[in-house]
Amino acid sequence: MSKTLIRNIGTMYSGDIYQPVLNRDSLIIENGKIAAIGEGLAAPAGAEVIDTMGTTVMPGLLDSHCHVVLGEWTPRQTALGWIDNYVRAGVTGLVSAGETHIPGKPKDAAGQKAMATLSFKTYNNLRPSGMKVYAGAFILMADTTEEDFRELAELGITHTGEIGLGSANRVHNTKHMIDWGHKYGIKFLCHSGSTYLYGSAVMDPDTVVGLNPDVICHVTYADLSAETIERFFRDTGASIEFCRTQCPNLKNTVEVVNKARERNELHRLMLGNDAPSGLGVFPRGIWEMVCLLSGTAKLPPPQAVACATGNTARAIGLKDVGTLAEGKCADLIICDAPLGGTGDDAGASIAEGTVPGVSMVLIDGAVMHEGAAVNTAPPKRAAVRIQV
Repeated sequence: MSKTLIRNIGTMYSGDIYQPVLNRDSLIIENGKIAAIGEGLAAPAGAEVIDTMGTTVMPGLLDSHCHVVLGEWTPRQTALGWIDNYVRAGVTGLVSAGETHIPGKPKDAAGQKAMATLSFKTYNNLRPSGMKVYAGAFILMADTTEEDFRELAELGITHTGEIGLGSANRVHNTKHMIDWGHKYGIKFLCHSGSTYLYGSAVMDPDTVVGLNPDVICHVTYADLSAETIERFFRDTGASIEFCRTQCPNLKNTVEVVNKARERNELHRLMLGNDAPSGLGVFPRGIWEMVCLLSGTAKLPPPQAVACATGNTARAIGLKDVGTLAEGKCADLIICDAPLGGTGDDAGASIAEGTVPGVSMVLIDGAVMHEGAAVNTAPPKRAAVRIQV
């Protein structure tokens, strides 16, 4: 039985948007799960000890919007190996928004179900660089049946691809599918704003509101008005997603955060990259969005982190990741202010809009990357491993 004590934690972010800081200084990991969180915990016999040197511990980041294909192949970018750099930056989970970029994409429900099944089963057997990929995001087609959702749910698939990527994309031919999927616990993602892929449908505000999906994707893109954002909050129960590829619209970002804060609905905010896309891949994109929400929209750092961790897990239905709690997977980041930065700790850096320096990334309690292997600036203070 593998055991690890993480001690001397200066600040612990929980990933829970409404209890974002835990006043604890240590946690114990057993067999990849968090076994205990407390004050001054002692190392179990034979445990490895990680001393954080007074720095910050938080859940591994979740990318709520990724278009994986198979392995680390990105046909839109003609690239391989991109997932490794995400893990090195502290992203420990990728949520597929549809495996839509594969050449020769099937145009019927049977083909899409086969694609979703293949992707889901492939990533159950493969963790590129340790990354947890939540794949199998079925793209809705006009000939989809209720039986398709039952079969997908039995496999363990939790969510669909973005509505708008397939031929089922209007209220009259899609709303009943959402009702079917919800019977089996499947969540529905929906495109909004401009289309970014040839063949995708324009999802106008009336259609999005009429569908009332579980997640409305990339809401902060430039062509969505303040009135549309208000409608999405008021007239749907959907989570509202920010995406890195559309992050230059600072006005809409602030508008969405302020609206969520005003309504006491910060739990509806979640962060993604929308990559690999025609715009590129963004290994530190989730960090950039966390810093944008805090540094520009003035969301406190622990709550901004929760938008990239616990909020995403809740919206997608991921039960064992996203927050620090006993029984959850020990997917963790240990970080501090970046070397040379003005902040005293990770939180101060995030509040200034600066990506922290990561010293260790853990997945299921195992240290995946540390030191020079990490894809951020070096931290002012780095965690150290001690064998006892």
